[in-house]
This record gives sequence, C-alpha cells and structure tokens, in this order.
Amino acid sequence: MSGPGPDLLVKPPSRFAVDSLQVVVHEDRAQAGRAAAMEVGRAIRRRQEEAGRANVLFAAAPSQDAFLAGLVAAKDVDWSRVVGLHMDEYLGLKADHPASFRRYLQERLFRLVGLDASRLRLIPGERADRPLRTCLEYEEVLLNEPPDIVCAGIGENGHLAFNDPPVADFLDPVLVKPVRLDAACRKQQVHDGGFGHIDDVPTHALTLTIPALMRAPVLSVVVTGPRKADAVLNTLRGPVAESCPASILRRHKSATLHLDREAAKLVS
Repeated sequence: MSGPGPDLLVKPPSRFAVDSLQVVVHEDRAQAGRAAAMEVGRAIRRRQEEAGRANVLFAAAPSQDAFLAGLVAAKDVDWSRVVGLHMDEYLGLKADHPASFRRYLQERLFRLVGLDASRLRLIPGERADRPLRTCLEYEEVLLNEPPDIVCAGIGENGHLAFNDPPVADFLDPVLVKPVRLDAACRKQQVHDGGFGHIDDVPTHALTLTIPALMRAPVLSVVVTGPRKADAVLNTLRGPVAESCPASILRRHKSATLHLDREAAKLVS
C-alpha cells in the first residue's frame, strides 16, 4: 500500500491576526513565497478587472526570491496590463551595478515576464547630484500612477523599504526622500550578499516613505530566515512605533504578513 502523496506531507500554514494585520506562518520560505505570489496574482487580477491595469510596487532582496519566482511561474497574470514600480534604490549606484535593486528586479522578474521600459517606473539612483529633485520627480510618478499593490519585506532592523528606525516617520509629509542608512541596515546588505564588506555599502539611498507604502490598498509582505526573527517579534508583539517601522503594518486594513518557521520562531 502506497503512502501519502507529497501534497499530504506538507503541513498547512497557521494563521492569526495582530490588530488588523493578517499573519500566515508557512513551513519554509518556498511555501511562503508561493502563497504570497498566489495572493498578489489574485490582487492583480481584481485590480485589472476594476481599472483595466494594476500598478504594483516591488521590494528587492533575497527574501523575495521565492515570491518573485512564484509570480514568474504564474500563468494567470496578464503582465501586459501591469505597471511596475519599486520602493528604494542606493544613491549613486547605476542601474547595471550588481547590487542595484533595479538590476535585481530586472533579472528576477521584469525581463522574465516581459515588463519593458514603457511599463516600468524606476528610481534613477545614479542621479546623486540632486537627490531632492529625483525624489520630487518620483513622487510625481506615484501621484500619477499610485501603487495598487505593495509587495514588501521587513529588514533585520525592522525597516520597511529604507525607512530605518532613525529616519522612519509614520507621518512623513513626503512620499519619497533621501536617507542615511543605519549600521544595522548596511550590515544586512552584506549578509544578503550584495556587498563583500560594510565599507562597500553606500551610506545613502532614496526610499518611499512609510505613508507612501501604507496608502496602497493591498500590502503583501514576505519575511523569511532566522535573522529576521527579532524584527518579526518586534513587529507583532512590540508597540506600534518608529523604533520598529514595520509595526505600522498592524494598522493597515488589507495587509498580510507571510512568514516561514524560522522568521516566526520567537512569536508564540
């Protein structure tokens, strides 16, 4: 007699809510990525039915690899009716730099699904001489084509995009701003493999602010790996405060946090 098939051996995810935030804990990062990709695919289709197209804002980090692979594999997403945006970029890095977030998204998503330049709205991080002007120009992009869906991660220090605790502002009056990266954030970029040494990591970046991210109708957040466990604990069990920027997710009315067991290990 044969045993159970592979699908029966996969444990179902556990689900709970913290304030308004829906939390789903999966067995591993692959399962978390696939589930988030299915969720975002559904949101894209709903928005396209309502408005004809969907504006989707993406994060760029290794924690997003499985999620982006799931989107690429999806057969029911009409990418010809998607506008792609992204949430941050290092100041002074060209688009083809190995650590550029634009390059990351091009290689793992945009080129693979056929999103060409006419449907991409990317932050020109190489324009380091006038960062405020660059921020104002990208703010105009966000006002003209506001994101319908935000696909995010959480940093080891609890940041959203590059809103590290020292610069995060839940009431930020602007949508995009230049920021100085804190030490914990720069160390994470080394952990993620983008740079060989912390001295190689840029000290400044351009980022969407917390209000810019929170105004999107749908947020899907993927967080995996043991290095994120403290940030997840502070996000879900600490106060809603700029000391852990991701804690603001608990105030969004349609946000889901997808975790693997390693990222959720400190949360009972």
